[in-house]
Amino acid sequence: MHVSNEDALKLINALRSGTTPLHHAETFATGRKEEIDAFRKNLEVLDKGSGLVTLITGDFGVGKTFLINAFKRLALDEDYVIAEFQLNNGFRLNKLEDLYYAIMHNLYLKDKPNMKASFDDIFDWWVKNLQNAPFADRKRYEVNTVCQELSKYNRNYARAFLSFMRGRIQRNQEMMNVSGAWITGERNIPFALKQKYDLVGSVDKTNTLDFLKAFTKLVTLLDYKGLIVFIDEIDRVLHDRNDIRQTAYNNLKQLIDMSTSGEMPNIMFVFSGTQEILKDAERGILSNTPLSQRLNISQTINAPNNVANTSSSIHQNIIRLKPLDAEALIALTHKVVRLYGQNTLLPLTIDPLTLFTNVMKEMSKDMVTRHYITKLIEHLDLLPIPNHEDSASDEQW
Repeated sequence: MHVSNEDALKLINALRSGTTPLHHAETFATGRKEEIDAFRKNLEVLDKGSGLVTLITGDFGVGKTFLINAFKRLALDEDYVIAEFQLNNGFRLNKLEDLYYAIMHNLYLKDKPNMKASFDDIFDWWVKNLQNAPFADRKRYEVNTVCQELSKYNRNYARAFLSFMRGRIQRNQEMMNVSGAWITGERNIPFALKQKYDLVGSVDKTNTLDFLKAFTKLVTLLDYKGLIVFIDEIDRVLHDRNDIRQTAYNNLKQLIDMSTSGEMPNIMFVFSGTQEILKDAERGILSNTPLSQRLNISQTINAPNNVANTSSSIHQNIIRLKPLDAEALIALTHKVVRLYGQNTLLPLTIDPLTLFTNVMKEMSKDMVTRHYITKLIEHLDLLPIPNHEDSASDEQW
């Protein structure tokens, strides 16, 4: 675990408050080897041109966010473009055009993992290479080649991309801004500006998936491996009106069909939420027979929720997280203590197994990982500060 002292302090402060840290999440993904290995295999499948849809479920505090953040880091390190957002009052799954808009406005890249990337950011290195090309016609040739590929999905999209690249290369900020806004799904572009730059129509429910396929193709043409979309709190669908909810489920079914059929290559959707999305027969996925059949979830919902296990129920498209068992929690204790000790002296006699035992005595039967970590740090905070001679060194951990 290679974490600077400054980052270690930030991580401990986040964990103390019960917050999942954005950085180094993979460091704490203890007891989740099976899930991480499955995700790595999914990346291999994506790299070969397939598409995937995965659903991760688990109770609050069981470690979904830790695991998903670890997935994000793996995806970025493997040169995927990722998008991440959650269902909320402004975004629901019943409108695919809203899904496209959310994706385009929540992008992240490997070199800027902690900052949202604009559409323009994706092209930085490519444009620099074009500008440094030894032959003047190189720019025109490469841009036209990309446009020809994009036109296979949607001609208007290809036209807008050509306008965007002209603006970028010619340093015409207005042309670049207007074309980029059109591509990313903005609907309130003045007609005069659209006409000025030969932009036709806009993103709507009839062309959204074509636009998404075109964008995914675009990122692969720029030598990224593909696009992975992380959407959290899918269980919010349960509180929608029935017609809105069923439309959302039908859209999810359509994404699965297009991904598995090869119509939507190099893109993966990772949905996450609580177990209720599987267990609620009236409002959950089971209420939509075609979708439940696609996910094959009938067997998944029968397993108990409170059985601790280092491996979760991984059932085709579904990863069902279970609480960590004692062995995994002890390993996690080692990691937290070592991290804590980077900035605070700890007694030489400190023992992770004893800490684990003491913390577990104060935990209820429905304990989840988040509660365990906060209680563990509470115990560490109460330890007396030893003299240097009586303190444990970082090497001991």
